[in-house]
Amino acid sequence: MALQFDRYRDDLEHDIVGGCPHDVFFISPKAIDLSSLYLQVNRAGIVLRTPADFTIRRDDSYRFNVLHCVLSGRGRVSFRGIEYAPAKGSLFLLPAGEAHAYAADPSDPFGLVWVEFGGANSTELVRHVVDRGGPLFSGSIFRDIVELCTSVLYQPSQLDPKNSAILYQILMCLCSRLEDQAVKEYIDREILTFIDENLGRKLTLTETARHFGYHPAYFSARFTRTMGINFSRYLNDRRMRRACYLLMTTNWSVDRIAHALAYYDVSHFIRRFKASEGTTPLRYRRATQFRSQKEAVNDTQGGSP
Repeated sequence: MALQFDRYRDDLEHDIVGGCPHDVFFISPKAIDLSSLYLQVNRAGIVLRTPADFTIRRDDSYRFNVLHCVLSGRGRVSFRGIEYAPAKGSLFLLPAGEAHAYAADPSDPFGLVWVEFGGANSTELVRHVVDRGGPLFSGSIFRDIVELCTSVLYQPSQLDPKNSAILYQILMCLCSRLEDQAVKEYIDREILTFIDENLGRKLTLTETARHFGYHPAYFSARFTRTMGINFSRYLNDRRMRRACYLLMTTNWSVDRIAHALAYYDVSHFIRRFKASEGTTPLRYRRATQFRSQKEAVNDTQGGSP
């Protein structure tokens, strides 16, 4: 279906857009009541390949929230002064009443499923999502959202409650993703705090995993994926940071610092420190103390040279 309405052309006065033939296209046959209790679809569509010059720019007077699922290709989105790079398998969500722009990469144009909607508390929900998670999402949620957006296209237009339920489901899926991410970040912070609190004793990956209720193999893979380095390297890096702090702020001996960080072989600690910092602990202490004294003199004299 390729419907043409004057209101569609009126809405495009907000846009700078190249012609974009749609494979499937829906336009609401009646004006959207933005104060309605229901969420309502204004326009929706599927386009398997946008033109190379496909570009949309809207100011803050645009009345509808927009959601685009990227089936193929890539491009860019400009929103709240930040540039994002949506690509195949990602989706972007933009609230009504806020300026934004998006465009396809001319060398790899978009394939899109998209829906434009308003009514009820939709704008508040969309802003809640983008305020907490940004406008760009990817991962396993993508397929679910694509299916929901596609189902909007094939609902009889008079069944507003049905489309409203679908739109709420889309927004609730995104809100759930944010909650899952918040829980993940909380757990990860808790793990990192646990490590920092136990730098002074022998701490193993297995003990840490079991403390948080994980199987060691799963925990190891998750930790490496999240932090970008494995558990033992992270633990050593944190101990080196603590060693640097103690060398700069205390007069503890190298032997005492080594034992305080669970290195019971001092020569092993010195080798680890040198590999990490490029110098020995004593030379590091002398260099940082000299620098601190020089900075103190400069402060007394009113500034650095």
